[in-house]
Amino acid sequence: MTSAQTGYLVCPSCGHQNIKGADSCEHCLAALTSVGGEGSEPLLPLTEIRLSRIKVVSPDTSVGEAVDVLRQEASGAVVVVQRGEVAGIFTERDYLKKIAGHPERLVGPVSLYMTPDPVILRDTDTMAIAVNKMGLGGFRHIPLVHGGRLVALVTGRDVMQWLMMRYFD
Repeated sequence: MTSAQTGYLVCPSCGHQNIKGADSCEHCLAALTSVGGEGSEPLLPLTEIRLSRIKVVSPDTSVGEAVDVLRQEASGAVVVVQRGEVAGIFTERDYLKKIAGHPERLVGPVSLYMTPDPVILRDTDTMAIAVNKMGLGGFRHIPLVHGGRLVALVTGRDVMQWLMMRYFD
């Protein structure tokens, strides 16, 4: 939301709502002077961009099955969901760090090798918050939730395509 709609300016670093006109975030002290004005595109909610399809597996899915899903999808990640909520994420990076060279691990459940309780984005978060979380955490995939339920997967590719379309078209 823009500051005109809320009366607040959202910090692109931490997502904290600051009083409109503040020079720095009262939560993380990041400078707000470079944050765009009314309707600034980095402050649009993530629901305004095209997001990657979600591939979901359960915690008891074998690693081998999860790897098969990774091979079929271009996103490079599957979200592990239990009882409708995000329990973890299993990425190509998890495979390379924890599975590669250990074929016996392919028969175990993905829950043993996933990244549990991953950083998430909410559907009200902005592109600026997504870019910040990805940059600070070194993430290429972040689940997007609405009301605690998974709705999409934000990928580095999604972010780059959005940036290219907005600023380099």
